[in-house]
Amino acid sequence: MVAVAVASSSFALPAAAVAPLITVDGKNLDSAKLTSTSFTVNVEAPSDTEDVTFVLDGVYLGQDKTAPFTWDVKTTAGDHKLKARHDGPSDKDSETVKFNVSTGNVPTTPTTPPVVPSPTPTSPPVTTPPSPTPTPVTPAPTNGTTVTVKTADELTKALATVKAGGTIVLEKGTYKGTFVASVDGTSTQPITLKGSSETVLTTGSLSKGYGLHITGDEWNVEGISVNKASKGIVLDGSTGTVLDGVDVGFVGDEAVHFRKNSANGAIINSNVHDTGLDSPSYGEGVYIGSAKSNWNSIMGSSGTPDRSDNVTVKNNRIYNTTTEGVDVKEGTTGGLITGNVFTNSGFSGANYGDSWVDVKGNDYTITGNSGSGTKLDAFQVHKALDGWGNNNRFSANTVISGVPGYLVSVQSGTTGNTIACEATLASAGVSNIKCS
Repeated sequence: MVAVAVASSSFALPAAAVAPLITVDGKNLDSAKLTSTSFTVNVEAPSDTEDVTFVLDGVYLGQDKTAPFTWDVKTTAGDHKLKARHDGPSDKDSETVKFNVSTGNVPTTPTTPPVVPSPTPTSPPVTTPPSPTPTPVTPAPTNGTTVTVKTADELTKALATVKAGGTIVLEKGTYKGTFVASVDGTSTQPITLKGSSETVLTTGSLSKGYGLHITGDEWNVEGISVNKASKGIVLDGSTGTVLDGVDVGFVGDEAVHFRKNSANGAIINSNVHDTGLDSPSYGEGVYIGSAKSNWNSIMGSSGTPDRSDNVTVKNNRIYNTTTEGVDVKEGTTGGLITGNVFTNSGFSGANYGDSWVDVKGNDYTITGNSGSGTKLDAFQVHKALDGWGNNNRFSANTVISGVPGYLVSVQSGTTGNTIACEATLASAGVSNIKCS
């Protein structure tokens, strides 16, 4: 990267100031015309500022927690908008500036950061399917056939007309829209939707729409990326669907949601990250089921649980989620959470999201996970409703660093939960209840 030198700060704004000043090379970035697509921005914020968050064209770049607050930017020629939000004990505010870059040639996806490496060498690697070999475009996929698409319109048509056993292959590129997978596959003839990590589904807005909405049964979604949407991938009433090797991140709310009786599904070998960019209180990585308060709107009755049962969350990297990396809701039963690596999950504490995993369901197995960084505990069990939060099993989970609370914290009133006695680097110890 060719960085433009940034003049060091010669003054500090008083704590009473609100809007941060965004500069490049000592000059205000607002309405500026730049000639380089790579540059460093500097933010003059109040003296008690604790961190500054940077968002370019609606896409989260990152957060600097050390003054002077700067960020290296890579973008493309054209008009852009940069937002810098500062947080501190006396003030929270943001400044948004518009600027133009007149020349340059850089990658078309400059704001996507490299995948966070696994913090432990024993953690299973995420595998990304190779880019598929394009096949001739046909009018519509039929039973057992493959169709290759390369535009949003072609994808919409293929999703609507595919038959059980069919395969939709997406060529690399950006597909902007709201895409619904409503056709049912079967257990013997699932429907496959696949692409590479350079295949991106997006609504184009952190506050609007789902990147991919799956309402049909028995789908295999492989290798694609979903970003810049209100929610990443939402499954409603979809049984037997598997998400494998996907990358879902840079979303306004949660990344992946198994909802409305989406049972017997799985997310495996995937990257789930950078959630809650629009609403930090709803920034779960993987969300299973629905809260009791939402049963009426989701299920049609306040007394009808969302039975998104037997969901497997396995061998994923889950990082930078404002609330829980995995949130298991009351009313769900029998899932498996294993082999995942959590980094900075549940870091904000917003809406009580202060752990890697929060289990409010029954009979879950949580084993072989590892990670570092969270607001409080690695794992939590809560009783959100009588009869729930019971008989969950925790074992062989590893804290690397950055867990100020317990390995497993269990709320009183739950029953039958078991925690294996094992050494841990969680600051408060293994658990607040007796291990076995």
